[in-house]
Amino acid sequence: MKMPRLPVTRVVLSVLVAALSGLAWWAGVSATPANAPITALIPVSGIVSGQPESVAFSGQAQVSSELVLDPSRFHHPPAVLLTIDLSNVSGTGSSTRAKYSAGSDGTAVFRQLVSADTIEVTFPFSRGATMMSSMPSVRTGVVSFALSFDLNTGAITSGTASIVTPSFPH
Repeated sequence: MKMPRLPVTRVVLSVLVAALSGLAWWAGVSATPANAPITALIPVSGIVSGQPESVAFSGQAQVSSELVLDPSRFHHPPAVLLTIDLSNVSGTGSSTRAKYSAGSDGTAVFRQLVSADTIEVTFPFSRGATMMSSMPSVRTGVVSFALSFDLNTGAITSGTASIVTPSFPH
């Protein structure tokens, strides 16, 4: 009795596909962004007290949010990757009226996605236009964001922010 032979190419392709599928299953799929980042402009204001003078800040923070899903884990909740840019936030000294610039033009924060969240970020600031020109006199402030999110897209639906003096010693 004569047995039909499978073409060698089909056998090799079948084995290759099975091996690659098994490898992909074993390695798992890493957490990946589900959408492009969505940027929200959040008004910011507040005062950082301290020496040599208190500094009143105002401006708009740019906060980008990006939904991150991890399909390799069945019950792993969605997360959001936030990128906080304070480059459009500046301050004025209370006694000298000197201009201060806020640092932090891309602080990344990774959080579990919930409908409302509070995020605190410590940022550097200094007198003058750039941080590098006055490194010895760099001080820190804290910006606190109260954000609401769309649970389907990870987009920020509303937000407020305030700047305060850090509770730790300088």
